[in-house]
Amino acid sequence: MNAWQQRNFRIQFIVSLLLLVSFSGIFNWFFDYAESRMGVQLSDPLLDILPVHNVSWVVFFFLYSGIALALFSNWNHPKALLLTLQTYILVTLVRILSITLFPLEPPAGYVPLREPIVQFFTNGGRIISKDLFFSGHVSTISTMYFGVTHKGRKSLLAFFVIMVGFLVLVQHVHYTIDVIFAPLFTWMCFVFNKKYLNSRIN
Repeated sequence: MNAWQQRNFRIQFIVSLLLLVSFSGIFNWFFDYAESRMGVQLSDPLLDILPVHNVSWVVFFFLYSGIALALFSNWNHPKALLLTLQTYILVTLVRILSITLFPLEPPAGYVPLREPIVQFFTNGGRIISKDLFFSGHVSTISTMYFGVTHKGRKSLLAFFVIMVGFLVLVQHVHYTIDVIFAPLFTWMCFVFNKKYLNSRIN
């Protein structure tokens, strides 16, 4: 049976879209809250040896090219599309919790990452600097990687994950632990959704 013909699939898809839309309001409030708190600045041996460069638009290219590639790949695979969407939602909720529990200050040498789409959801288009543990950019592109089933495109997305992780370190907008833990948490969210939500769709 086509997934779109299944009532359970349609309900999950509509609920997921509503949750995704609700993030626009949640982000506005939460980012203001995160930026208002004092956090801890960590020592990071890897960042100490990496030269700092502003690579905002290169990050933007890899991230949104990866999102476009994943959506294109999954467009005719509704279960995979839904799983990708649900994974992104759960990862975002886990990030909100982890950022709340572990307030951090930006690393030494921090260069603001100009991200026009994210800034659209912030008050006055402000740049967010304290949404650190764990990296939203790396977790988002990791979500695309886990959600795609096409082997060739999956390999390309793996390269995008590596590039985004490396580039946010080059710009010193994240600590090494933010980048390392992002794919791990994303994988856990992916497995959870696949087992407990996506498996209920034939």
